[in-house]
Amino acid sequence: MEKWSGKTAIVTGASAGIGDAIVRDLVKYGINVVALARRMERLETLRDQLKDEAGKVIPIKCDVSDKASIDAAFEEIEKEVGTVQILVNNAGIALMHGIFGDDDDKTDEIISSTINTNFLGLVRMCRKAYQLMKKSDDYGIIINIGSVAGHCASFEYIINVYPGTKFAVRAVTESMRQELNKLKDTKIRVCEISPGGVDTEIGGDSMNTPEIRALIESGVFPMLKGSDISQTVLFMLMTPYEVNITEMIVKPVGEKI
Repeated sequence: MEKWSGKTAIVTGASAGIGDAIVRDLVKYGINVVALARRMERLETLRDQLKDEAGKVIPIKCDVSDKASIDAAFEEIEKEVGTVQILVNNAGIALMHGIFGDDDDKTDEIISSTINTNFLGLVRMCRKAYQLMKKSDDYGIIINIGSVAGHCASFEYIINVYPGTKFAVRAVTESMRQELNKLKDTKIRVCEISPGGVDTEIGGDSMNTPEIRALIESGVFPMLKGSDISQTVLFMLMTPYEVNITEMIVKPVGEKI
C-alpha cells in the first residue's frame, strides 16, 4: 500500500456503509480521500473523526444521479486536489419495489433513480476521474462496486431494475478495460467487485423492516459488513501495477444466491 501513500482517491457513497468503511481504511495508509455523498453533514463528521489519520478527508456534496452535481463536484475536486489516482464507484440504491405491479409515477421514479445512480452516474464518474488521472501522468485505478445481482437476476425479493443496473456495471467495466487496451493506456486499470449481501443502508426503509432484520439476525439471510468490502478494495490496491484483477465476487458464508 506504500505506493499509494500521498495519492488521492475519490469515493462515492462515502457517508455510510461500504463507502464509509473504504474512506476509513484508505486514510490509514496516508491516502487523501475526496468523500462524495448527498449527506454533507455525515461527510463532515467523518472528516472530523479521521483528522488524526495519516491521510485527510475532503468532503464534497455530490448526487451521482445528477450530471450537474457531478460536474460541480469535479470543479471543486480539481480546485482542491488537482489530480486523482484512485476512484471507487460505490454509490448505489436498491429499492424493494416491482416493475409491473404498479402503473404509477412512483415506480417510474424508482426506475429512473436506480438507473441514474447505479449505472449512468457511475459511467459519468469514470469519465471525469479518468481525465484527472491522465492529467497526473501517474498510475491510476478505477474500482466499480457491482453486485452478485449482476450475475444472477433471480431473487426472492423484488428489487426493481437493480439487477439490470449491476449487469450493466459489469459489462461497461469490461468495455472500459478493453478501451484502455486500445488506447494503449497501461497506467490506468479498471476493475469490478461484486459483493453479496452487505448490511448497509442501500435499500433504505425497505431493507429495514422487522421481517428483513429478523432474517438477517437469525442467519437465514447472511450479510457481509461494509468493512469486508473495504478490505477487498485494499487487496486490489495492493496488487502490482501490472496486475489487473478484472472482477472479484465476495459473498458471506452461507449466501444462497
